[in-house]
Amino acid sequence: MGGRPRIHGSGGDQQQLGHFKLNLSEAQLNQVADILNIERGSEFEQTLLSGQGAEEPADGQVLLLTYKGRYVRIRYQDGDPEVIPPGTPTEG
Repeated sequence: MGGRPRIHGSGGDQQQLGHFKLNLSEAQLNQVADILNIERGSEFEQTLLSGQGAEEPADGQVLLLTYKGRYVRIRYQDGDPEVIPPGTPTEG
């Protein structure tokens, strides 16, 4: 597994981080960084902070970000992201 960040989209497809526009606020970025235990100043953190990507997440889509055995889900509704910490059900 190691330190290669991945985004898992619908249907189990894996993409490199940077494929999707995550559209996260600064507070949400900090929350994701804390959950994934991202090293400050790392390339992964810089990719998260850049907010760049080629594809917008679909309405209702849940993305799974994985990094070094940790994960966090992000659900999109009306273009707004919601960070879902591990152990939180996604239904609702």
